[in-house]
Amino acid sequence: MKKIWTLVASTMLVASVAFAQDDFDDMDQSAEQYTEQEQAEFQAEDQASEAPEEESNEASTVQNNNQVTNQTNIQQANQVSIQNNYYVQANEAPAEDPIQSRAAESRIGFGIRGAFDYGMMYGFSEEDDDIDQTPRGVGFEGGLMLKIMMINNLFFAPEFNIAYILTSHTYLKEYDRTYHSLDLEIPLLIRGVVADKFYITAGPQANLSLSSGADIDPIENKVLDIRATTKEKVEQTGFTFGLAAGAGFNIVKGLFVDLRYYMGLMELFPDVKTLDDIENFEDEDFSIVSMKGAKMMKFKVGLSYLFM
Repeated sequence: MKKIWTLVASTMLVASVAFAQDDFDDMDQSAEQYTEQEQAEFQAEDQASEAPEEESNEASTVQNNNQVTNQTNIQQANQVSIQNNYYVQANEAPAEDPIQSRAAESRIGFGIRGAFDYGMMYGFSEEDDDIDQTPRGVGFEGGLMLKIMMINNLFFAPEFNIAYILTSHTYLKEYDRTYHSLDLEIPLLIRGVVADKFYITAGPQANLSLSSGADIDPIENKVLDIRATTKEKVEQTGFTFGLAAGAGFNIVKGLFVDLRYYMGLMELFPDVKTLDDIENFEDEDFSIVSMKGAKMMKFKVGLSYLFM
């Protein structure tokens, strides 16, 4: 009996151990499966978390590259646009007027001027039938000129010229009378630019006499035995005043040609006496020809060059 119970107990112990071993093996397998499943899920989550980071990094890199490319393209486009505008302006810009361009360069400039003059006296207050014509002749002048810009295309242009002129006429159809004068002429002109290269000038002119005189053929009266040249003297007054006006043309840059008219408003010989004004024929200076009222008129053709 004891053997039977011993055998049953042994059998039940072996069965219990077998069942326990099977449960342990199942638990190990489930644990292993759970561990493998968790590892797979963790790897999937890691990959999922890494993928957006990589994609975001790639996206930000692409975006930065696109921004750099866009900025480079914009800069290149701006440079091309600036160059195109420069070339268009350079091609379409009109030719600059030399006078205006020089005015833009400097508000003050200076130059030289020379001219040929044709002059004549006019305005004699006493007519003399013994005079063939009023004194007339040619001369020349030269000096310095200034240019001071007032506003666009308008300049103050004073000049300082030394002018010499020789005029002559005949008396009684056989006696030559020649008058010469050396003056400092100071025209105070206003110059206005019109019609591109043309300009006009106008203004007052002051004249200071540096030297003057007359070469007069002797007049003899054989009946009365008189030589009327011994005391005959004709000298110009020290200061005269008049008006000047003209027009000019710019030949090339800085070089100008001009025409000018001058009309004197003051008498040239207010102090010269005639025979009617003297009391003693032998002691006083006089002029047989009355010079009262005589004024000077000149026509000038000039050439000037502005350095600035």
